[in-house]
Amino acid sequence: MRAMALGLVFLTAACGAPPPPPPPPPGKAIQLEEIDYLVMKANKLYGAGCNFVTDGGGLAALVLAQEKEAIIKLGGKIVRLPADTASQILPETARTRYLDAERILILAPIPGTVPAENGVVQSLPVSLAIIDPRGNPLFNAKGQVQCRPM
Repeated sequence: MRAMALGLVFLTAACGAPPPPPPPPPGKAIQLEEIDYLVMKANKLYGAGCNFVTDGGGLAALVLAQEKEAIIKLGGKIVRLPADTASQILPETARTRYLDAERILILAPIPGTVPAENGVVQSLPVSLAIIDPRGNPLFNAKGQVQCRPM
């Protein structure tokens, strides 16, 4: 009887939970293109919000974060990501999270920092992360959002 019970324990252990699934494949890195004034004008990309500029990256933005969408440029094309309306609000009604079927864009304020004001412009240090829906990193950068009514 004891041998039979021990056999059931081993059989149960052998038939236990399946092995964990393999990790997802790494995401394909993306390269964001600058959105300068000429691109903004040609595509009518105006409105209140925050423009993300990388540290030491110059004046052109990599992300235009607005109330309803974030705008990036990939492969020469403008890509619009709808706002996650449940995410935190940044100055000028920009959001911290935007997503579509292919990517999630996150603008995370650096802990312990507060916006600096220069007239109507507020600047805030943030990190920018773009990941795929499985959480694989596609793009990362640190910089500033410069927020203003437009």
